[in-house]
Amino acid sequence: MLKRVQIIGVLLAMVWLAAGCSIRDDVEISTQETTAKTKTESVGKKIFVHVCGQVKHPGVYQLSSDDRIVAAIKAAGGFTKKAAGESINQAEKISDGQQIYIPSRKETGKQESSKKAGGQGSLSDGKININTAGKEELMTLSGIGESKAADIIAYRQEHGPFSKTEDIMKIQGIKEGIYNKIKDSITI
Repeated sequence: MLKRVQIIGVLLAMVWLAAGCSIRDDVEISTQETTAKTKTESVGKKIFVHVCGQVKHPGVYQLSSDDRIVAAIKAAGGFTKKAAGESINQAEKISDGQQIYIPSRKETGKQESSKKAGGQGSLSDGKININTAGKEELMTLSGIGESKAADIIAYRQEHGPFSKTEDIMKIQGIKEGIYNKIKDSITI
């Protein structure tokens, strides 16, 4: 009878040890998974941005969603000598699929003269520069509300500056009728 009790005790101890080990393994695995998830989340997911204009190596670059425009410029080899680096907010966060256009100093020459004239996107003759105007200035144009102004700015960010005033008709909702109302009030 003593042997049976000893055998049962040994079996119970083995079961207890086996159960104890597997619980510790589960806790360890769970901790490792949590640590791995935390590391992945803190790094940020990978996204793609298109850097073009006055950078040394224009192209599409894979960066972290936590990065800023300055990192995208650095990935593209930095500015060329012709770049107007001060014209872009390098501290802005990047987003997936974003196009980052770096204008030349020559392109921003009109912007500089318009700033001296008193407005961000308006010239001394009262015309609104559709390549540089902010949302509020664009909204002063006949038929351009908050939504269309935001669409104009988004278009510039994605495709670069307009090359002629008629290009504003590439914006959804701005057709010939609205263009005819604003064509004498805008410039590039």
